[in-house]
Amino acid sequence: MNQNKLSFESENLVVDYISFKFQESHCDQNKIAKYLFNLGFNSYQQSGKLSKPVQERMLVNSKNQFAILFVNDHSYWKGTLLQFSGLNASQFYFLAKQNIIDWKIFDTVTLSRFDIYYSRENNKQVKKYYFIYQITIFI
Repeated sequence: MNQNKLSFESENLVVDYISFKFQESHCDQNKIAKYLFNLGFNSYQQSGKLSKPVQERMLVNSKNQFAILFVNDHSYWKGTLLQFSGLNASQFYFLAKQNIIDWKIFDTVTLSRFDIYYSRENNKQVKKYYFIYQITIFI
């Protein structure tokens, strides 16, 4: 039987956003922040109740190139969201794919959202245009 070797890369799909949901007090933010800090992620937190939330620094080092955001205090449910966006999501997905992520740290987590997009360069002109089709999965 002929195996099909499709991948996100072979199909020009890029991971754009990942979020995890922790119910109520099952999220040890400091433990997760320290773990991801050692993998190159700075950590920030903000309230989910404010119309214009302010990000507060948790663990930040100028050498870290990526960032995560903990969103707390939602008005419609109790819990915490851990968000990775853009290049941060792509890096987290890369680390997960390489089996570098220790999933025991995320033992009480639920995948909440996973966005990918399709990108194709238009080579007919000097300027490069990207056609983006986004797929969002809410769980």
